[in-house]
Order: sequence, then structure tokens, then C-alpha cells
Amino acid sequence: MPVILPPARLTRLAILTLTGATALSIAACSASNNSKPATSAGPTSSAVTPSSPSASPNGKSWVSGMIASVAGDAIQVTQQAGTATVDFTPSTKITELTPAQLTDVTAGSCVAVHPTRGGAGAAGTITADSVRISPAVDGQCPAPKHHAGISGTVGSVAGNTFTLNATDASGNSSQPTVTVTDTTQYTKQAATDAQALAQGRCIAARGTKDGSGTLQATSISVQSADNGTCPQPGGRHHHQR
Repeated sequence: MPVILPPARLTRLAILTLTGATALSIAACSASNNSKPATSAGPTSSAVTPSSPSASPNGKSWVSGMIASVAGDAIQVTQQAGTATVDFTPSTKITELTPAQLTDVTAGSCVAVHPTRGGAGAAGTITADSVRISPAVDGQCPAPKHHAGISGTVGSVAGNTFTLNATDASGNSSQPTVTVTDTTQYTKQAATDAQALAQGRCIAARGTKDGSGTLQATSISVQSADNGTCPQPGGRHHHQR
């Protein structure tokens, strides 16, 4: 026959049953809340933004080649590496190189001498590959732009030699004797204006490049092309005999 529990024991049993169920529910919730979502072992993909070309840093830059066109104050120059743009202003110093000869080298002249290969001899002698005659700047001769060259004021001229009160690209002073030969080439540099900047002529421009790569020129040297070609930077100049 069925067992009949007193009302007091029945009440305690119900309470215990309810308490156990509540504990199990809390434990389950706690376990659920503490669990971490699964993480994919693969790499996370993200959009890659291409970087824009960096602007040329401030500093001395140069452009050398043949003038393709001139429009206003902008020059398009054809170089071996492609086309470059040179901008100039009324304050840009423009000079022109023209043919010269040994008789243009006189005492007191400012000259820049580029020696022949192995032309720096003993006892301060130099054999000249090329000689550029230029005007003084603020009473002083301009410093050479290339470390292979030497420049200064001509002291005296005798036959195929002349003495030079010189300064090299590092600022060192010397008094070499310069010897010229039948193959030495000469140019003379003089101030000119923007009318000399014409299509088909050769220029060497110096200045700083802006963010677009355009050279903002502080100085421009221009000369005629030789059989449709322009000299390489640091090399011989055309029409120098």
C-alpha cells in the first residue's frame, strides 16, 4: 500500500528539490558565461592601402638633358631616364655656355678644370681634359660642382700651360700648373636670360624638387646640342674647341 508522508516532511522534500534545481541552473549559467568563443587559427584579413609615392626630400637636385618644350615658366626636359619638369622664376640664374679657346684663358680669369684620366700628376701638375671660363661671383670664382674638378683664378699663362690659384670641391687650396693639349676642350660661361631656353637646346638645372617631382630651379646652364645630343652630367661639354 502507498506510503503517505506527513505534510511537514513533504514540504522539506519540495524545498530540497527546488534548491538543487536552482543550484544546477546557476552552475550551468556560470559555465556558459565563462566559456570563450572559438578563435580561428587563420590570419585575419584586412584591406591594404597602397602608399603614395613620397615627395623628393628637400636638398640640392639637378635635371640635365634636352629641352623638349617651354611654356611660360615651365620647361619639359628629355633625360635618359624619362621626362622631367623644370620651373624657373625671374630670380633663377641663367647662364649660357659657348665655344671658347685657349686665348680666352687670361690672367685673372675664373676657370674650372676637369683633368684627364690620370691627369693629376706629380708636383702639382694637371693635364686638362676640359676648361670652363666663367665670370666671378661676388668677386670670387665659383667652386667646382664635381669632386673630380678644380677651379680658381688664373695666375699666369705661358704657351700651353697656366698657373692656377685653385680650390677643389672639398675646399682645399693649391697652386697647380695646368697643361692643355690639342684635345683639351674649352667653353665660356656668361649670364643670359630666358630667351636662351629654346626647344632642342641642352640644359643643366639645379635647385630643389617639390612634392610633385618638379625641379624648382635656382640656376640653369644652357648650351647648344651637338649633332642632336647633349653632354652627360659631369662629362665633357660640346662645342669646346
